[in-house]
Amino acid sequence: MRMTKVFTFLLFLLMITHVACDGNNESGQEIKKEEEQEQEQEPEKEPEKGVDVSFAEYTLEGTSCQWVNLDFDDPCPQYNLLMINSSEVLEEYIEGTDYPAIDFSKQTLLLAYGIECYNYYQDSVSLQQLSEQNYLMTVNLRPSIAVAFSEWEVAIVIDKLGAECKVELDITNK
Repeated sequence: MRMTKVFTFLLFLLMITHVACDGNNESGQEIKKEEEQEQEQEPEKEPEKGVDVSFAEYTLEGTSCQWVNLDFDDPCPQYNLLMINSSEVLEEYIEGTDYPAIDFSKQTLLLAYGIECYNYYQDSVSLQQLSEQNYLMTVNLRPSIAVAFSEWEVAIVIDKLGAECKVELDITNK
């Protein structure tokens, strides 16, 4: 008699477990169906792809000039981008007079700068035109051995951009 009660109890537990598992499986299938429907409704967004824009790097090396007035509100990291379209504005950011000339009637200077919590240096820069008035400037930074705050500047000269154009800055640390 005792064996029958144990067997009945085990059979009861097995039935409960089976029902519970089927219930979880059905709700799992419902969740999967909902996820599939959401994926069908919202296609995955691809990153914006643009057209590479040619540029010339602008450097103050070999001159007695240096970049100035590149202020930071917070210690780090922080990144900024200036679109400079006149000699008067450029003079606000350069100390010295023997800097390379830019023809602002035909060209724009993009000056990206930042501060890092560790010592990074500029490795490469690229510029893409995403739409008629939108651009993306990407600066790749590489770490160096020293552990110290570091400031960096990257300047490029491109064909003239109008005031309505917007340039977004993208920083990558590799």
